[in-house]
Amino acid sequence: MPRFFFETPPTNLLPGQEICLPDAVFHHAVRVRRLKSGDACTLFDGNGNAWRVTLTSIDKRRALARIESQLPPAPMPLFSVTLALAVTAVEPMDWALQKGTELGATAFLPFYSERSNVRLNDARQERRSEHWRAVIVSACEQCGQNHLPQLSPPQIFDDALKAAETASALRFFLDADAEQTLPAALHHARARTSLPTSVFLMVGPEGGFTSDEICAGHAAGWQAVRLGPRILRAETAAAAALTLVQAALGDLA
Repeated sequence: MPRFFFETPPTNLLPGQEICLPDAVFHHAVRVRRLKSGDACTLFDGNGNAWRVTLTSIDKRRALARIESQLPPAPMPLFSVTLALAVTAVEPMDWALQKGTELGATAFLPFYSERSNVRLNDARQERRSEHWRAVIVSACEQCGQNHLPQLSPPQIFDDALKAAETASALRFFLDADAEQTLPAALHHARARTSLPTSVFLMVGPEGGFTSDEICAGHAAGWQAVRLGPRILRAETAAAAALTLVQAALGDLA
């Protein structure tokens, strides 16, 4: 059944109530998906709430929908997973955000590394952030996720490290030369502590982290981990690392 993000629904949506779809939902549902009067779809607000609705009236500029029922609240994730991503070119970054959402990331933290080959001025950064959010919304619509992951503005590397200063957080950054693998680090963490409240995964640019950044990561309490014998693209490494975390600790177990 088609799903659409309803960012600011009216309060107290009750069965039998009729609402006018926002312009963005109207365009996606009617112009793109070609839904017609009588078709059913799901609306979700990004905070875990969702409603089953039926389109009742469509004209050239608007569509009305009747609330059929409110769906059971989506369960909260077992723990939060923040994926810190070095800003890359458009397609790899989009891919990492899309797959990260599908795999259960609860937050994304873009950052600039010393070897980042993409630097955005204020205007481009604002446009790119809007684009990234649209990618995340689309992924939520596709995968059935009713909680919209948080998207932070791009930050410098040091500020990204500080964002994870949480006592119970597990913090890993990917380094192809690290002695410990991510699965081994997760096994050791699970053996000595209870389920963490939050996990931070940091993925660098295609050229990897510099030695200064690796030292700064260690000094800030992050663990360097590797994924295996192959050198992965940044977007592939992000999806692989998140999959390993979810398999070891989360809802893929």
